[in-house]
Amino acid sequence: MCIFSLNAIRTIRDHVRFLFVVTFSTQAFAAGLAPYGQFVVGDSSAGPKNQVRVTYLGTNGYQFEFKGHALLVDPYFSRVDLLNASRINDGLNHLAPKADAILVTHGHFDHLLDVPAVVAKTRARLVASASSIDLVRQLPDAGASSGDAVKPGDVRRIGPWKIRVVAATHDRLFGKVPFDQTGSRAEPPQRAADWICGEPLAFLIEVNGQRIYIDSGGTPTQLPPNERVDLAILGMALPDSRARLHAALERLHPRYILPSHQDNFFRPLSAGFQFGSLTDFPSVESECAEQNRSRLILLDYFRPWTLPKAAGSKSQSPNPQQRVKS
Repeated sequence: MCIFSLNAIRTIRDHVRFLFVVTFSTQAFAAGLAPYGQFVVGDSSAGPKNQVRVTYLGTNGYQFEFKGHALLVDPYFSRVDLLNASRINDGLNHLAPKADAILVTHGHFDHLLDVPAVVAKTRARLVASASSIDLVRQLPDAGASSGDAVKPGDVRRIGPWKIRVVAATHDRLFGKVPFDQTGSRAEPPQRAADWICGEPLAFLIEVNGQRIYIDSGGTPTQLPPNERVDLAILGMALPDSRARLHAALERLHPRYILPSHQDNFFRPLSAGFQFGSLTDFPSVESECAEQNRSRLILLDYFRPWTLPKAAGSKSQSPNPQQRVKS
């Protein structure tokens, strides 16, 4: 599916380059995963289909798999500043051929830009905020019925997945949330600034008696729910997210902690993982060591990892108080 003209792509690329060159001009890019090999996990062979597998897709993108079903979050392969039309297809080659749904945390280009193409390829149901759905519907050939607009408190059951929508915030850059406009657009997005943040969302996913919390970052003003989870995927791109890490871990009590949104998304995925300039994994490591209840892990691109079951864990039954929509 062709979403943009070449000129529109170049316009987005140039606006993104200008925004980040100011941020990165005085900082050298950080290292890759090699210095932190003790934290990197992954399956040595194909895992059993009756367990939950997690695959990192870059930026804040993930694929969760269980018994032949797949659920995606924020899939983003094109890496705008080095855009090549084949990169989305290369990324799709690592995904299951069909997905039940795609969850989107907010409307910025590094979370939503590639989603219409992935929806078309995987026939997945798009679950996102109303503003993100509106952005997608403005795109040529996007279709008007593929989006499910949700808000905090909503619950969806799609295939084996129970998905609870949770309130979230977005980290600030230079004291302000980037592209924080609200409201509907009359024209398709052409510039990076057109991909507005909208209402940030987080998700609590339940499957196979396991619970996964995922967000793309946040601030101390809005913490995750006070509920234990098996895996906490927490965005760590900017200082705001790291400032709320201690309190977030105190509320989630995860068995595993996976810091996310740490890579340099201007590099193509084929170039390998490299930490972004504004990330600070050593401080994340220090905070997690101080907490000393959870195992800190890292994932490399497209290398699946099976989430171990906790001893004595049981399937979760829905709370009759919650509003559930299939």
